[in-house]
Amino acid sequence: MKMEEMNAEPMLEVHDVVHKYGPVTALSHVSLSAGKGEFLTILGSSGSGKTTMLRVISGLEIPTSVSRLRIDGVNVAGMPAAKRRCTTVFQNYALFPHMSVVENVAYGLKIRKVPTADALKEARRALAMVQLEAKADRNIRQLSGGERQRVALARAVVTKPAVLLLDEPLGALDERLREDMQLELMELQRKLDMTFVYITHSQEEALTMSDRVVLMRDGRIEQSGEPLDLFDRPATRFAADFMGYENILDGRLVRCEGGVGEIELAGGAVVRGTLVTPDALPGSAASIALRAERISAVASEECGIDGTLKSKVYRGKYTDMVIETAAGPVRMRSWHGAPTENESVNRIGWKVTDAVIFADGGV
Repeated sequence: MKMEEMNAEPMLEVHDVVHKYGPVTALSHVSLSAGKGEFLTILGSSGSGKTTMLRVISGLEIPTSVSRLRIDGVNVAGMPAAKRRCTTVFQNYALFPHMSVVENVAYGLKIRKVPTADALKEARRALAMVQLEAKADRNIRQLSGGERQRVALARAVVTKPAVLLLDEPLGALDERLREDMQLELMELQRKLDMTFVYITHSQEEALTMSDRVVLMRDGRIEQSGEPLDLFDRPATRFAADFMGYENILDGRLVRCEGGVGEIELAGGAVVRGTLVTPDALPGSAASIALRAERISAVASEECGIDGTLKSKVYRGKYTDMVIETAAGPVRMRSWHGAPTENESVNRIGWKVTDAVIFADGGV
């Protein structure tokens, strides 16, 4: 969902939040918002502040200070968690082992004083949405990990929250099941037209499911935008490294014109890429970032550098290679096979639009 398609009034609005644990600042003047029906992912490594942000939104943490915290237009700053129109799905599911599946889902409605019959009816309807209606009367212990995750989702959405918060909910699942659940989460979110705020350290999950991604670092927002923005146009060296750029080579900016920069690397090679530091000046320290799969052993590419094949590893779907250059080793990924033992690599190249240059402290 594009931002312009969303309502002007955000479903979630957090402005200038600060949170400290003693001398440690977990959130430093962070602001973010999410529109109605938006799938917003907060991405970052451990200690980046992403989970603290979720806890502040949910009411599980009272921030040191916050200028504005609204959910569906209501100021919830200082309001207890139970009074906020948001529900959290945790990685450990937090299900009650002594209850049946349908009783677990109905629990949130019962504590809201919904009559038992009505609560169970709504719970079965929620279970149908996650394809578990047939197992409604089973004990939680009889379900697999993926099924328990669906129960946790059904219990979260049955109360019809304005915002659903998901704290790394797929982290305990194996790879195949995690991929399947990604698709199910996306389908459920679009079916409900509900605002999801999803916490993860996985760039794959963020890129796959999100309308928009907020990348956090040391309690601050490093970059935010649509998944393609972060994948193809990281704003800083840190963002490029976190988003999986295998090659980041250091050098000196020698020329910039029309959004294209030229950087001199170690060994004297001058290469080009898209400049993402708008006020960069020639002569400043710079780095160029390249994805391994965007590099090829084709001399006809727009720009490149001389090199020789150092090693290669066949990985089934693709082959990873290391090319030795004067600027250092460069990783290249081929989806069409790799040079044979008798073949050689003399030069590697890439398109200008596939390389990103950070200059003058773009860390």
